[in-house]
Amino acid sequence: MLKDTYKLITKTRINTLQVNSPIVVVCAADDKYAMPLSVTARSLLANLSNDYSILLFVIDGGIKKKNKQKILETLSGENCEVRFIPRPEQFAKRLEEAYRYTITEGQAKKYISIAQYYRIFIADLLPEQIKKAIYLDCDLVINEDLSQLWQTDLGENYVLAAQDTWIHSVSANNGLLNYQELGIDSNAKYFNSGVLVINLEKWRRGKISTKAIEYLNHYKEYILYGDQDILNALFTDQWGELDPQWNVTARVYEYSGWEESPYPENIYNNLIQNKPYIIHFVSGEKPWNSRNVPLAEHFFHYIDMTTWSGWRFTFWRELWLKLVYKFRKAISIVGIYTTN
Repeated sequence: MLKDTYKLITKTRINTLQVNSPIVVVCAADDKYAMPLSVTARSLLANLSNDYSILLFVIDGGIKKKNKQKILETLSGENCEVRFIPRPEQFAKRLEEAYRYTITEGQAKKYISIAQYYRIFIADLLPEQIKKAIYLDCDLVINEDLSQLWQTDLGENYVLAAQDTWIHSVSANNGLLNYQELGIDSNAKYFNSGVLVINLEKWRRGKISTKAIEYLNHYKEYILYGDQDILNALFTDQWGELDPQWNVTARVYEYSGWEESPYPENIYNNLIQNKPYIIHFVSGEKPWNSRNVPLAEHFFHYIDMTTWSGWRFTFWRELWLKLVYKFRKAISIVGIYTTN
């Protein structure tokens, strides 16, 4: 498996990668997220110190060949190597069965893609000699030098993450619905899994991938936010907290003041007054599927550095999406009546 991964060379190796130890970054995407993935990666490189290079692994949930080429063209000429990894087939069937339940009958949000769950298997998919990696969702942009995050000490934690902007603790209404059954303290903080510094070595020793699937199958009716709930349940008291600047959502600007937020006054003021290190578009409304999304100007700033330069979510794109949605809904209704 790992040998096959190394054969998937998708870009000329840069000399600096042979000399210096690169920052290992992992993303997971299907074809719908090919463009956002390019924006995330390009924003990373645009702000990276010249002293560092990137080894980017992309867990491939079905990205079309033409879009893979566009991703590579976006990153060409940079101190970056890209490797596409096939999705984790050894876990796929067990994962998909539980995923379908959470979307159709359980609590999970319908905009959560199955590709999001692939981060569970990062430690199994990457070569064993890689002990540490940064995982990034594909719905974010980076405005700061990621080497600062890479240098943060993991300690004995499984992951480093930022407290979720909106879900303050596991006992919040939209936190872990089964926290009491799990014996987790109600005051335990809940982290957002969109930006993670991962201790791959400890993850492997702890067999987290296997435990995550077991949790998904056993508690699927309680899951609100996909694998994010799973990781919060598994890593209680075993994750380190990052500066919230590394995972800022627009929701932080919805608070009337620091007293309402989960942050002390100085940290809240810093978030409000300064440019975020990482902007995370967490809701179902993204810059590429909705208009008037807060902070979307940052996304479009970086999209113009990609092979999708000039792309915007226009009124006509919005109208087309609505028509497609209505058509699919009509087809599904017809299907229900014909099968009955």
